[in-house]
Amino acid sequence: MERFLVNNVPTVWLAVGMVVVAVGTAIGGLWLARRSVEVSTLEAHHDVAGFIIAVVGVIYAVLLAFVVVIQWEEASAASSDATTEATAVGNLYRDAVALGPQGRSLAIAVDRYAYNVAYQEWPYMSSHQQEDPATNRSLKAVWHAVSRLQPPTGAANAEFVRQAVTDVSSATEARSKRLEDSSSELPTPLWAVLLVGGLLTVGFTYFFGLSSFAAQAAMVGTLAAIIGLSLFVILALDLPFTGDVATRPTAMVRELDEFCGYNFVTLVPRQHCPPSAG
Repeated sequence: MERFLVNNVPTVWLAVGMVVVAVGTAIGGLWLARRSVEVSTLEAHHDVAGFIIAVVGVIYAVLLAFVVVIQWEEASAASSDATTEATAVGNLYRDAVALGPQGRSLAIAVDRYAYNVAYQEWPYMSSHQQEDPATNRSLKAVWHAVSRLQPPTGAANAEFVRQAVTDVSSATEARSKRLEDSSSELPTPLWAVLLVGGLLTVGFTYFFGLSSFAAQAAMVGTLAAIIGLSLFVILALDLPFTGDVATRPTAMVRELDEFCGYNFVTLVPRQHCPPSAG
């Protein structure tokens, strides 16, 4: 359900829908409670209800804030992993260019891999939360090209070969983290705790009775709206590469643009560069 909502419902409408459902449910429950119990009866329980709702409210607020912070940190970490991957891929391309003719096949393989990640795997990962098979094959081609590098006699070139092995390992590790981040979801039991906790917190407000139903409905609705917005933030951040607020392949696209400027060694012309580049 979570993946379906984030994949198919625009973020704005998802936020509006969650707030409307939360507020509607809260006010509907209040209306039923007020029809079933007299205001005078509710007023007799204000002291006890006030103490209990203070405890329940604090516990739920701490839990909600904790989950929001954790989700934000995980989304930030996912963005950082994507940037790390792009940096490693860019460094690998520079290694290949610096190796001259020997690195030509590696440069072509890295270019193809980077393009697949940015324009093929990213949309696929956003929808399916898993790797794109074609991009996985292009990564294997990069590894194959690295494995065929022969350490040159020059010390500088030999260092570039060693660095290429390090960079392709770093890029592979970062890709694995990105794919893991893309499929990581909040556990179902925790979602159940958040939803039930929200219902209980709002439900405790029904033990209070105000002479004006509209005033009490406004208060209860405000509380429900805040809870609904918090749950929306958790949902929107739970899949960091999916939805309208997802992390984009900006860093990888930037590296692809940088590739077009590496013309200090004659390479096979790149098909992804504008005519004026390289």
